[in-house]
Amino acid sequence: MRLALPFLLLASPALAAGTIIVSPVYSQLVALPTPPDFVAGNEQAKDGFYILELAPKGQTMAQWTQLITLTGAKDAASDSAVTTTASQIGGGYQAACPASFAARTLPAPKVRGALKVFAGYLGCGAVNGQSEAMVFLVLQGKSEIYRLQWAERGPPQDTAPQPDPAIWKPRAELLALSRICDKLAGEAAPYPSCTQ
Repeated sequence: MRLALPFLLLASPALAAGTIIVSPVYSQLVALPTPPDFVAGNEQAKDGFYILELAPKGQTMAQWTQLITLTGAKDAASDSAVTTTASQIGGGYQAACPASFAARTLPAPKVRGALKVFAGYLGCGAVNGQSEAMVFLVLQGKSEIYRLQWAERGPPQDTAPQPDPAIWKPRAELLALSRICDKLAGEAAPYPSCTQ
């Protein structure tokens, strides 16, 4: 069960008002701030893998220009899981567009409740007839590995897409406002221990 709560993000006028979605993801709660006009289009948990996808209103999970994704891998936390997961994400992008692939490691933000954090940017100039780029965080919880990403699609290009700080920095900053919280016995939505 998810719960969306309103919030204000004063540091970025472009993302000035949105919601915080709080999801129980296996052993912990994950609070994910989202920009205005993004709505959940897919949420499921199966075989130890949780996914929540959000796209701008009016777009589908198959046809989107931007997509925010939260995933959780049950009982996957280990000393090397954060860097291994980040490498797997990058490897998938590189395999999809080896001729127009871009990757950058970003400074890892402090994310409340995360034991380890990796931040990165990936881009593909041409994959399936379009370009795609994203910023992402890999977070280690007590038992799970969580991944947050904000992806954007556009027209295909011959060169690797490079990050425009005016676009990608606010998106990375919004993802960094997420938090991982312990579940408290008897606490139900709206999970005030994780949202205050």
